[in-house]
Amino acid sequence: MILGWKRTSKGGVKMDSNRKDPMKMINDFFTSRPKNTLLGSIDDYFKQSFAPSGFPVWTDETDTGFIVKAELPGVEKENIHLEIMGEELIITVKSDKKETRSGKQSIPIPPSFLKRNLKANYRNGVLKITIPRKPSTKIDIDF
Repeated sequence: MILGWKRTSKGGVKMDSNRKDPMKMINDFFTSRPKNTLLGSIDDYFKQSFAPSGFPVWTDETDTGFIVKAELPGVEKENIHLEIMGEELIITVKSDKKETRSGKQSIPIPPSFLKRNLKANYRNGVLKITIPRKPSTKIDIDF
């Protein structure tokens, strides 16, 4: 359909019924969900980006490190996957059980921390990840 015209089964062209009612055409444009279009892709991106992740995560920055805690009650250690991608820590939880939710969280890591030396432990349903702070470099001043 181009600008309110439809192709008929016999190869002809006829005016779409919506074209007779321009207000309906405008209303349909704004209320219908885009399918397989750029707008549809943008819609899907924002729905996924802001969807509930499935588990709460807290972060804290201390003098010695960056701490990430995730509540994962009932999740087995084998179902928790940690990965560093660029400047982010990605926690992925996969579970086949109905009572345990799957999810994924991306946590930005500040640049002042050593992403290579992180330590993780999982006890009593709480995952704790500690990322040590980079040592500061003392600069001597000449007189």
